[in-house]
Amino acid sequence: MDTVLIDLAYNFLALVIPVIAVMAVEVIRRYMGLQKMEQIDRAISSKKELALIAVRFVEQAYKDLHGEDKYKQAATWLTEQINRYGFTISEAEIRGLIEAALRQLKDELLIEWQKPRPVD
Repeated sequence: MDTVLIDLAYNFLALVIPVIAVMAVEVIRRYMGLQKMEQIDRAISSKKELALIAVRFVEQAYKDLHGEDKYKQAATWLTEQINRYGFTISEAEIRGLIEAALRQLKDELLIEWQKPRPVD
């Protein structure tokens, strides 16, 4: 009788342990996936913020430059900052980030410009 119970317990454990192991691996995989997504999200947010700073910096520091010259200055500054913080970035991503930051600033300016002004 004892051997039957022991055999039954071994068979039960032989079924349950692999299931628990698979579940544990899945939980770890999902957790690591979430960690990676959070890391990517932080990197994108940081890059966007740096692009916004780059555009503001160039608008302030290089008032005499226009168009492509301003873009080149912003791209140079952004690339230096991105490299300094250890991120990787492509030329296309730099252009996209700078263009998006410029659009954001223009939209904010337009909203402020359209606000009703008090009449004196």
